[in-house]
Amino acid sequence: MTQHQLNEERTSMTRLFLTIILLCGSLIGSATIVLAEEPHAHHQGITLSPALRDVLRAEMREITTGIQNIAVAMATADWKAIQDHSEKVRVSYVMEKKLTPEQAKELEHTLPERFKQLDAEFHQRAAKLGVAASAHDAELVTFHYSRLLESCVQCHTAYARSRFPGFAPVMQDHHH
Repeated sequence: MTQHQLNEERTSMTRLFLTIILLCGSLIGSATIVLAEEPHAHHQGITLSPALRDVLRAEMREITTGIQNIAVAMATADWKAIQDHSEKVRVSYVMEKKLTPEQAKELEHTLPERFKQLDAEFHQRAAKLGVAASAHDAELVTFHYSRLLESCVQCHTAYARSRFPGFAPVMQDHHH
């Protein structure tokens, strides 16, 4: 690789890293948009058995670690790591391995359709992220990563506000 190509690669990776940082900050602001799309979502509490809730929490911890690892891999252009972590996110770390048939049935009957749709979109986005990484396409990887995070924000805003109170609507004082 020539010095010029190395400089272009560094510049591209710096832009990618800055984009990731800016994107993470802007996604928090998108929660208001999500609330406008689902005004009834805050009434949709999901009640799961304690055992199933524990499995789901373990899944979320693993996904969080995977998403963090993807961000680091993106900043260093570690395409293989991005592929590996996005694949683990796509197939689920815990849920597929630990669910009993009864728990699978409980999930099917308890989860709202919108939740299931958001979950499916999340896993599809993880697959697209892996494909973009296999093509070494930094711009497309950044795009799919941002959409993956957006999926997290949408779901947490609609279904996990008690766990993430930062997604609660901001009450404005109206002075007349």
